[in-house]
Amino acid sequence: MASLVNWIFTDMFSGVPWMVLFSTFHNPSIVVASLFFYLAISKQLTAFIRDAIKLSPKSTALKYSVFIHNLLLAVFSLVVFVKTAPLVVSHFAAYGNESLHCSPTFWTDGFGFWANVFYVSKYWEFIDSWILILKGKECSFLQIYHHTGIAIAMFLGTRSMSNWLLWVVVLNSFIHTLMYTYFSAATLGYRSPLAQALTTAQLTQFVTGIIGASSSYIYNDCVNDDQRNALIFIQTYAVGLIYLFYQMFQAKYKNKKQKQKKK
Repeated sequence: MASLVNWIFTDMFSGVPWMVLFSTFHNPSIVVASLFFYLAISKQLTAFIRDAIKLSPKSTALKYSVFIHNLLLAVFSLVVFVKTAPLVVSHFAAYGNESLHCSPTFWTDGFGFWANVFYVSKYWEFIDSWILILKGKECSFLQIYHHTGIAIAMFLGTRSMSNWLLWVVVLNSFIHTLMYTYFSAATLGYRSPLAQALTTAQLTQFVTGIIGASSSYIYNDCVNDDQRNALIFIQTYAVGLIYLFYQMFQAKYKNKKQKQKKK
């Protein structure tokens, strides 16, 4: 077991031609094509496949496929968090906050690699929407907005090698570890009483992350135009995301409590 854990956290990505993958997803044409497929084609295609094979929403094969998908994303998110959080802490302790947000060394010494890995995983997360369609459900505007926006934000951030992405990568990987673990358990029928707390943590992550990333403005001289434009995009995107998540939170928990009180 110890050797398996060591492999996951140290050697899992050795020998993989990652620069080829990164350069592919740094190509604007590939990004546009991927987002076009997700937004305009994948919904109809997934529904067609579902109906063609007469897939039941209660299918055992679908249930365990979804479980594996969620479990893999939970483990992946944990790996990213364990790899990136110590880099942030150690660099901050050694060089301070200004270096953390300005130094190219922070990006090239390891964080940039994991930021790119995390960016590419955002296309993997499109599967979340396709799972809903396979179950005969509709994708919410919130989910589509979230998946599309974060892919663009990570593309802009990694392409410009923006150190402020540390807030996105560390916080998001931590929350996703919890979230996909929760989804894995829910797929097997477990209903956690911490669902509301998890949604609150997601909202807190968005607010904390955007405030933290915006601290780059304090060191404006070390942020180039591409990095600044990427930051402006994710700030604009985050405002919409926070609003939509809050509306969902209100509808799911606050309104439900009010109805229970009336009863």
